[in-house]
Amino acid sequence: MASSRLQDEDAAYVDTPYGIFTAEGIWFHIREEGLRKYAAALLDEVALEQLLQRAALWMRSPQIITLWVLPVALWFLPPVAAALLVPGLFMTWRVLSPSVVSEIAARVADWLDIAVVQGLFYVFVLSALAAQGRYTALAVGLVGFVLLRWGLIERALQPLVDALYTLPLPDQILRAFIVRMALNRRLSLPQLDAMQQDILDTWNYRHDQT
Repeated sequence: MASSRLQDEDAAYVDTPYGIFTAEGIWFHIREEGLRKYAAALLDEVALEQLLQRAALWMRSPQIITLWVLPVALWFLPPVAAALLVPGLFMTWRVLSPSVVSEIAARVADWLDIAVVQGLFYVFVLSALAAQGRYTALAVGLVGFVLLRWGLIERALQPLVDALYTLPLPDQILRAFIVRMALNRRLSLPQLDAMQQDILDTWNYRHDQT
């Protein structure tokens, strides 16, 4: 059964028997109760919603970075090279993202994730490419924008990423943010090592039930 947060249409997350499900559609395989137990010192200073939003935003960071790099690459590189750069950059950042979490970078990514800002940047660069008669580059830019915004590249590469980690990637990133934010505030989280087994138990339970 979901918690009472399910009744709030504006809730940032829902606490379920399978873990926490965010408004962005991300599963964290740990219950709210578990998070409050393992990260109690941090959550005394940082709202749980803020912690989850940081982690969910960082999950989108490969898409955000690749979206901004693609138009620049199309300006300086041949269209084929720029197109090949997209999955390579996306995959590299996705693999590295849990080890480079940052509160400051997350704030920057939040601004870069604004759809209107992204759209204006693409309109400017693609219009310039069209004015130069570089229609292949223009087509690559349009297709790349759609594939990235719709999450199709992420879905295609996700099985490769999943094979690299013991924990599901959202949980890796959530745990990394807990550690980073605690270090930034000089907080001790002595029970954090037990969080991994709790996540694995919830993840296995969810898959057993589906």
